[in-house]
Amino acid sequence: MKKLLVTPLFGLVFYAFPSHAQEQGVQLTVTPEQCVALHKGQTCYQEVLFEWKTPKDGRFCLINDGTKQQLVCWKGDYAEQYRYSFRGQKTTHFSLVPLGKEQPLAEVKVVVTWVYKAPKQSQSGWRLF
Repeated sequence: MKKLLVTPLFGLVFYAFPSHAQEQGVQLTVTPEQCVALHKGQTCYQEVLFEWKTPKDGRFCLINDGTKQQLVCWKGDYAEQYRYSFRGQKTTHFSLVPLGKEQPLAEVKVVVTWVYKAPKQSQSGWRLF
C-alpha cells in the first residue's frame, strides 16, 4: 500500500519544481544541428541560426563553450536570433548565460560528422596503374 502512495508523491514533486530554464521561459535552438565534412578531421563549415527566448529583464550572452567566446550579447528580449558562421572539426557546445555569470540557462550543440572516416593512403607511397 505504501508503494502506491509514494509513486504519486514523486510525480507531484517533479511537477512542482520545473527546471530553471522552463521556469523563466528560456529557450535556445540552433538550426541546423549538424555540420557534415567530407573526411574525418577536416574542418566543417556551416552557416547556423541560433534562436532564443529570454525574459524581458536582464542581460544575456550566447557563448561558445569550447573557446569561452561571447558570440553576441543583448538586453532583455531585444535580440531573438543570431546567424553564425560555424567552423570546427568536432562537436561544439553553445550556452545562453546571464551576463557576468557562468551558470547556463540553456545549452545546444552543433554536431560535426563526416562522410568518410579517413582518406586511404597507399602503404608504399607508390601508385600502381
